[in-house]
Amino acid sequence: MRRVASVPRTHWRERVEEAGLSWHSGENPYWNESAFYEFTAKEVDVLEQATRELAGMALRAAQYVIDNKLYSIMGIPEHAAELIESSWKTEPPSLYGRFDLAYDGVSPPKVLEYNADTPTSLLEAAVVQWYWLEDAFRGRDQFNSIHERLIAR
Repeated sequence: MRRVASVPRTHWRERVEEAGLSWHSGENPYWNESAFYEFTAKEVDVLEQATRELAGMALRAAQYVIDNKLYSIMGIPEHAAELIESSWKTEPPSLYGRFDLAYDGVSPPKVLEYNADTPTSLLEAAVVQWYWLEDAFRGRDQFNSIHERLIAR
């Protein structure tokens, strides 16, 4: 894995807003085009395996909370329990998710945060990122299967 310095696109703010991401700047900018990370195929495989394992762990943890009715210790109000249980029984697991990982290319990846079924994840990880890649590095590809998986689902 290597960090590569990159020149932000001209009018990048307008471009990400056109794609639907209006919250991108501020004291700590959310969208940053001054660098990107390039991975080897082996590193992508490591990350893919880790995300599969983490997704399974998240589903098992949710099942444990539901089975043991641990809502209060999770800060979930009691009145939400019935809706959570109904949703869990009738709907498939998360349609998509994004793990924010700490990874140095040597040590195993460590999870920092998990965002599942959040609308901004689709914008930033699929749409805005793809448009950036097309504008800045036409003809290159990325490891991201969100679009294909949404179609398959």
